[in-house]
Amino acid sequence: MKQLLFVYNPKAGRQRAKTMLSDVLTVFAQEGYQITVRPTLGPGDATQVVADTAAHYDRVVCCGGDGTLNETVGGLLSLPQEERPVLGYIPAGTTNDFSRNINLPRSTQELARVACGGVPRSIDVGDLGGRQFLYIAAFGLFTDVSYSTPQASKNLLGHLAYVLQGAGRLVNFPSYQVKVTTDQGLEVEGEFIYGMVSNTVSIGGMVNLPRDLVCLDDGQFEALLIRTPKTAKDWQSILTALTTQKLPEDGSVVGFTCSQAHFTSPKPLAWTVDGEFGGDYTDLTISNRSRVLTIACGN
Repeated sequence: MKQLLFVYNPKAGRQRAKTMLSDVLTVFAQEGYQITVRPTLGPGDATQVVADTAAHYDRVVCCGGDGTLNETVGGLLSLPQEERPVLGYIPAGTTNDFSRNINLPRSTQELARVACGGVPRSIDVGDLGGRQFLYIAAFGLFTDVSYSTPQASKNLLGHLAYVLQGAGRLVNFPSYQVKVTTDQGLEVEGEFIYGMVSNTVSIGGMVNLPRDLVCLDDGQFEALLIRTPKTAKDWQSILTALTTQKLPEDGSVVGFTCSQAHFTSPKPLAWTVDGEFGGDYTDLTISNRSRVLTIACGN
């Protein structure tokens, strides 16, 4: 009989995973799996459990938010590539950005069916100073909202938690002196309020990037830098660029693709990876690990 490891975060998204358990496990059983169920016990637990046991299973499915997914991926990537089972994902967090990338359905039963029997697809994974990320690494404005917003607030307000806490700080935002060089020879330097290296069509449940510009398995990141605005005109240029997804001629928003980017700054930059704190760095290389993870996708 096929073996499936099901790892879920009981605290994610208003404890949604708990309410999904019966439907999810029923589908797994109907699809012919013998199931091992493991709730996470705290930060880092999913990584450890998957690293220790995943090689003995035909499939690993995780249920929780993007943080739980990130931990599960970390466990899988600690294994030799030939020992990594296909990963299934059942989103149960606050914004669930990554689920939009792999065309997951909405109903619990359909999510479970895709997780244990969806189309397997090899995708890229990012590496930030030795820590993996699936869809985004970022610094600056709003990037600490996900991990600094209390869990209760995230659960009650959902998507609005990200918006409200961020908008409340617009009057006092920091800027960062940063230099970026890429493997393609690009060099950008200046003061920025935001920077991201991503492989996603959705950020914070709000920003939707064009799917035809984002490919999950091409070995390339999509990167964006927003310069520090000095005037109301600068702000308008930035907002227009983000709304129309067209880079402005004045250079207030810089966009590029790369497989590797090197960031340096005089003062430590706080980075987030997949919505969680990723560390402070003055010298950092972000690299694309092409097609190292196989994940079950919707149609």
